[in-house]
Amino acid sequence: MADKSSSIARQKAIQELIKKTAISDQKQLIELLIKHYNIKTNQAVVSRDLRKLKVVKKMVNGLMIYEMPDVDVTTEILRLALVDIDHNESIIVIKTHPGLADFVGDCVDRHSDLEVLGCLAGENVVFVIPKSIKNIRKTYETICEKFLFKQTKKA
Repeated sequence: MADKSSSIARQKAIQELIKKTAISDQKQLIELLIKHYNIKTNQAVVSRDLRKLKVVKKMVNGLMIYEMPDVDVTTEILRLALVDIDHNESIIVIKTHPGLADFVGDCVDRHSDLEVLGCLAGENVVFVIPKSIKNIRKTYETICEKFLFKQTKKA
């Protein structure tokens, strides 16, 4: 079995090649790995690497070529905006970096599947009012999960 460092180096090389070269198939990718990085590998390994890296194929100028996955800007901003999410018996409080509370509040409003009556956003705090205080813990956990926030509050 190949060691982890060679796997990481190969995957980094694959990412670099895909970013700067139009590659249409795994055979071409294997040839470029040998030519540019002196990395000898096979189709099965490259296939696993492409899956692990979540590489997709897109139509560009009439050719299907490998592309690195697009970053969801909204999710990335949301993840970086959050400072803390906490709750008591009646309200959920989301703390953000200054100026980002309205963005986070809009994200809460767009999630119609949350058990939320509504929210109020200031400069760096969002007050979230749950539909029922009986399920506040579940609503808190769902918000943390959807907004990719690691919970710190114990059950």
